[in-house]
Amino acid sequence: MMADTDRPIEPATDLDWRGAAALADPRVELAAVRTGLALERTRMNADRTLMAVMRTALALIGFGLLVFEYFHFAREKLGNAEVFSDAAARNLGFGLVGLGLGVLALGIVSHEVFLRRLRRQRDALASRGLTPPALDLPGSIATTLAVMLFVFGVVAIIRMVYRAGLL
Repeated sequence: MMADTDRPIEPATDLDWRGAAALADPRVELAAVRTGLALERTRMNADRTLMAVMRTALALIGFGLLVFEYFHFAREKLGNAEVFSDAAARNLGFGLVGLGLGVLALGIVSHEVFLRRLRRQRDALASRGLTPPALDLPGSIATTLAVMLFVFGVVAIIRMVYRAGLL
């Protein structure tokens, strides 16, 4: 005697997955739930990728500020002999902070483009009844934090310009 789960799968005769026969089949509901969960996992992976970009950008911005401030402090307070020229230390600091801001800007734009594409794909699947109707991909907290880090970087550049006497 074959169990109910061991019976061979019959070819689909009804192409509308939202039809009465399909709705009665638990496999259709489980497939829709799996698809919805896959979309959510993909979105969380995109957030993790953005957070990795943020970590890299934060390191570049922080190290750029450190270089700039250390050599500025060493020159003013310690009266150190010139190991680096003022312009070299300043340019290295500006370059690292600028590189961090550039990496972060590219990461934010890439993340937003990917999320838009994922939402379009979700909408296309939902219109065919292949995802649960309640599936929503809300805004990303990682994007908000990335924008805040970007603003911090811009403030850091402005402060560096002011401290270097370029304004």
